[in-house]
Amino acid sequence: MTTARTRIFKIGLLFPLFIVLTNCLISYKDHPKILPLPAEEKTNDANFVYVLPTFPQMNLGGREALKNYFQNKTRFKNTVEGVDVPKSGYLVNVKVNYRSPSPEATVFLGISTLTATLLPAWSTQDGYDVQYLLYKDGKKVGTYEYHIFRNYAQWLLFIPISWYNFETATEREVFERMTFKFFEDAKEHF
Repeated sequence: MTTARTRIFKIGLLFPLFIVLTNCLISYKDHPKILPLPAEEKTNDANFVYVLPTFPQMNLGGREALKNYFQNKTRFKNTVEGVDVPKSGYLVNVKVNYRSPSPEATVFLGISTLTATLLPAWSTQDGYDVQYLLYKDGKKVGTYEYHIFRNYAQWLLFIPISWYNFETATEREVFERMTFKFFEDAKEHF
């Protein structure tokens, strides 16, 4: 009898988790879904150091995307995570600030969560403000700023259309694309 109760208890815990994870829709403004970006050929012998941020909110893959891009997709042969600005080579310090939903949206998101999403909630204001600080040969040569806006909605009735999340860009894809744009914008320094 104990095994049956344990299974029922586990299912009872998994069901609310399933409901919470499948009834929200997330999309990023101005970032349609695309295939992952290919890696560049490793042709640059300069030292390349990158500093990754601690994400201020729940990380949905952004930090991993930054690390993967810097480590595997740039053209630098000598890539390492660190904090010291090299006397010869490059350092990119990434700073990420979470932009919270509006106060009204935060209240409705809280009420929706407390009611197990029986009541709807949405936000169109949250996202990230990201800065790439670029140093070359020990000197700062540029600051590049980007803004990511996210649409978020949750409601119990969204469960049948939760497949929509597979049709939108993920946080990982957005951060990868933004890092690619940073390298395009800063190409005069590389």
